[in-house]
Amino acid sequence: MERKHSTASTPKTIAIIGGGFSGTMVATHLLRWATYPLSIKLIERRPEVGRGIAYSTPIDSHLLNVPAAKMSAFPDEPDHFLRWLEHHAQSSGDKQHSDTATRFMPRRMYGDYIHSVFQDAVVNAAPMVHLERITAEASALKPSTGSPGEGARIFLDTGDSLYADRVVLALGNFASSVPAPLKSLTDRPQSSAYVREAWSGEATRHLPINAPVLLVGTGLTMADMVVTLRENGHQGQIYAVSRHGLLPQCHLSSHQAQTYPAFLKTNTAPRSIRALLRQVRQEVQTAAGQGQDWRSVVDALRPITQQLWQNLPLVEQKRFLRHVKSYWEVHRHRIAQEIAAVLDQAMQCRQLIDYAGRIQTCQDLGDRVAVTIRHRGMDQQTVLHVQLIINCTGATGHYNRLEHPLVASLQKHQLIQPGILMGIDTASTGAVLDAKGNESNWLYTIGTARKGTLWETTAVPELRIQAQELSQTLLQSVSIQEEIPQPISITSSDNSFIFRQLFDRESCTYTYLIADARSRRALLVDPVLEQVERDLQVLRELDLSLHACLETHVHADHVTGADKLRTFTGCQIIVPAHSGVIGADRIIHDQAVLSLGAVQVQAFATPGHTGSHMAYWVNHSHLLTGDALLIRGCGRTDFQGGNAGMLYETVTQSLFSLPDETLVYPGHDYQGRTVSTIGEEKQWNPRFAGRDRSQFIELMSQLNLPYPQKMKRAVPANQHCGIIEHEQEIEAQKHQLRDIQTLEAANSFIYSGMYI
Repeated sequence: MERKHSTASTPKTIAIIGGGFSGTMVATHLLRWATYPLSIKLIERRPEVGRGIAYSTPIDSHLLNVPAAKMSAFPDEPDHFLRWLEHHAQSSGDKQHSDTATRFMPRRMYGDYIHSVFQDAVVNAAPMVHLERITAEASALKPSTGSPGEGARIFLDTGDSLYADRVVLALGNFASSVPAPLKSLTDRPQSSAYVREAWSGEATRHLPINAPVLLVGTGLTMADMVVTLRENGHQGQIYAVSRHGLLPQCHLSSHQAQTYPAFLKTNTAPRSIRALLRQVRQEVQTAAGQGQDWRSVVDALRPITQQLWQNLPLVEQKRFLRHVKSYWEVHRHRIAQEIAAVLDQAMQCRQLIDYAGRIQTCQDLGDRVAVTIRHRGMDQQTVLHVQLIINCTGATGHYNRLEHPLVASLQKHQLIQPGILMGIDTASTGAVLDAKGNESNWLYTIGTARKGTLWETTAVPELRIQAQELSQTLLQSVSIQEEIPQPISITSSDNSFIFRQLFDRESCTYTYLIADARSRRALLVDPVLEQVERDLQVLRELDLSLHACLETHVHADHVTGADKLRTFTGCQIIVPAHSGVIGADRIIHDQAVLSLGAVQVQAFATPGHTGSHMAYWVNHSHLLTGDALLIRGCGRTDFQGGNAGMLYETVTQSLFSLPDETLVYPGHDYQGRTVSTIGEEKQWNPRFAGRDRSQFIELMSQLNLPYPQKMKRAVPANQHCGIIEHEQEIEAQKHQLRDIQTLEAANSFIYSGMYI
């Protein structure tokens, strides 16, 4: 529990190099979460952030490769994109489709969404958190000459430079290298027959309508280029060539798609590609016998793909890249049926012809280029005469082959170590490993650069998790180690800290008011809907402004007043990570710190009463335990993901390790008690004192308590921050509680202390 502190008062600076999806989402999370002075520098050469290459296309026929329901920018708010689409449709007067969740939306629109998410974060950031948008490209990075961990100076192509305490490399994708047979075209400045980057904007702008075109690569980029050409009315021949000649597979329609159960465990999965591939093929056959498609089997691997990759020995990873990668890519990264239909039509009319083979030679004939292709597995060759060659091989992940000034600078100063396979070496947090294998405490990366470590790290479902976790790592790195002043000793004569314990008689719930006396900014922990007027009155009387409502967990016995308080005060709603709450402004992770002037609130993950639960340690003296630890009791563990063994470990190993004099303020009490201490509870709490883990589990299993009377109403409402007007959503969730029988006798248990 011990933390290092300093009295530094200068706001720290976090620089993010790259403003595509990854960089923008890291900045967004920093803006949403930071509660202390912080300067964020977002460096991106494009005029707009959030779009990158993928979402900057102006063509509406370029679609996402994943249905809208799975494209939320926030892992803990799965319907965030859907809600944005609904709001967008209402504000623009467009028709809202009933099947929006299963549709593949235009990538341009998704770029609008990410840009909107970012702008909202900028507008709603805490007053002391500032973002500077820098339109430039970082060309070099030089570490500080001071003490280790003091950041670096970033040099821009504009001639300017800036200093940052933490740097995030969100560099996205680099164009692949030019195939050797095509180098003769790039060596001639006057030649316009080869386009190295398919998304350069110049690829097809001046192309004659009947010109034959060769696309090098047959993956997702190729599919986009075919769509572009046909959208532009191109009538010429389109050739595509790749080593295997494999075209992307398409998704099933929404009514055909099925969920397949997990069939592999990372701890028992084969450690060789041959055995792993054999097991997947066998599972595909099993699924087919049950009437399921191979796609559901591949999708079932997604949650563990990174772990499977990391468990493979290096020689097996190399074998995968050499023999299996191409097949995995076309089956794993699929296209929408609309895009597949365009490719099918182009192939049926023979406008699109694909080849499996390699380019052997390339001869510039002036108005045409003669390209010789050697077919895969045979001596046969085909000569194609084309007017334009477009590189569609996708991005390169080989940092040791990149010709980029920033990457060269990173290698010059030995700040990175290119991975043996691809990307750069990183720690699990995204911290970069230097040339000697040391983990940096100021340089981090995200996305493609981690491909060698994680393999699957370029799609939104993976990137959004990385962005969220990296932002928390950055905030904890800066706040805990550098920004938080020495803990304040709270005494009755200390006027810098305001603390009030408020009570709701019906549910026996304690709400806690915490405020910084100087700034007059306040938090309310576990507010109750029926007590909102009381809470507002206390805020007015004490001349406080409500910064946020903070929840310990999703309550089952009362509806939270958080949303109503947000409506009245504009405060934020902060909920524990992994709680599944929809509509919150922020989530809080284990060990994260919220700062309100002289008040520091540190979160402690305390699962067990529910699957996601937080306790809050205020200025190292006041511990708000929620329902994890009560005065001479603890929360029940028989629903909402509760786990008796986990709760025992939470309390005895985490909370009981705090100083004995720590004041314990519970979420409930049914006997009129208001406060205890850690020392008292260790000695006198009958649930824990003198019991081992197995005895505690047995005790909890024999409580046989009735379910809370308000559970059917409270749980669904609290999963929406207390918004009870969402009747349809609440009803949909109520069926999950259909087996719960509300007992009339519950009230008698509330006041007897047996309710929780």
